[in-house]
Amino acid sequence: MVKKNAESGIKRLTPKKAIQAYCIHCVGGSIHDVKACDADDPAYHVCPFHPYRQGKGRPSAKIIRIFCLDCMGGSKDFVRDCETTDCLCHPYRLGKNPHKIKTGRTADEMKKIRALRSGIAKGFAGEFERSPAEPTLPLDLDESIKTNPEI
Repeated sequence: MVKKNAESGIKRLTPKKAIQAYCIHCVGGSIHDVKACDADDPAYHVCPFHPYRQGKGRPSAKIIRIFCLDCMGGSKDFVRDCETTDCLCHPYRLGKNPHKIKTGRTADEMKKIRALRSGIAKGFAGEFERSPAEPTLPLDLDESIKTNPEI
């Protein structure tokens, strides 16, 4: 899925589309070469994008993080400070989808919710009030066996 940013007009890619676009770029622009890619051979180099190169599966931004760590020699600091903004993986290099940030509740909202939940739990003594009537079975056990021989 490709979406356009309303402010800048720049297309933003989902992690799946970013991986597909990077794979096309990596093999020289040919979609047919992406299918023939042999980057899963341990004798050479195993690419974390290889299982997702044809749009199959549901890759997360964490797969892109692994790729970026490999690109930067395993240095988390280099990945964080990466200035290669024309790389298709750049927005996802930290292992998070920047387009989903701030879609949940804030820390203050969660504190209020937790306080409400704990207040409800404290007000509950843990004992249930029983019905004054004696519990009864709908049928006598012997009678149910006679009517239902399978039991």
